[in-house]
Amino acid sequence: MADNNAGSLYSTTVIDKDFYAIEENGVRCFLIVGEDRALLIDTGYGNGNIANYIMRITDKPVTLINTHTDGDHIGGNNLFEKIYMHPAEFDYYSQKNNRKPLPIWEGDVISCGDYSLEVILIPGHTPGSIALLDRKHRFLISGDSVSRVPIFMFNQGRNMYAYIASMKKLRTFKDCFDKIYTSHGELVQYPSIIDELIEGAEAVITGNVEPENPPRPLPCKLYRYKNVMFLIRY
Repeated sequence: MADNNAGSLYSTTVIDKDFYAIEENGVRCFLIVGEDRALLIDTGYGNGNIANYIMRITDKPVTLINTHTDGDHIGGNNLFEKIYMHPAEFDYYSQKNNRKPLPIWEGDVISCGDYSLEVILIPGHTPGSIALLDRKHRFLISGDSVSRVPIFMFNQGRNMYAYIASMKKLRTFKDCFDKIYTSHGELVQYPSIIDELIEGAEAVITGNVEPENPPRPLPCKLYRYKNVMFLIRY
């Protein structure tokens, strides 16, 4: 079900009971509503007021978790008091925002209502990129690290070797989830994409993928492998 209001920058898709995807011009945030508070994962570009938009869904106080701190995931952060992210993102974040974030760590479990999200550190796309695993409901929220749209692997903090190691780490959790909710492109991916991302990233590093010019001007090349893509400055 979608809530598309005329002139709104945002639309809402109901994923499950008390669990929502909020779309903003190609980037996706997630909202979980509990009894006493709500949990927001990322805040999009910040071109609108996502805090006001969320009030259409819930009036509970909101705690924010950032999967990482690229601009299209932190644009509305200044609208929230409690902002959590992995400390490996603090330096990059402080270059763009004066508000001090709070740390979350590998293995932390953040509970909200019927949902419990376990933090998995997956550096590569950025140093402090995280995924959030709900073992009971068998899903993973992956940020930008898992996707079929091009994964940005250029500019500050990107590292293909770390990315491959992180995908291999995620692969060890594959028996714990059935669906992956992504930040860009199709809402749902499945665990098999992780093997494809590993193969593709390794093929890029070994020179077995021919670079292409990206579809828009960017300081990088586009590398396609099967149905996954990377944007890399080489």
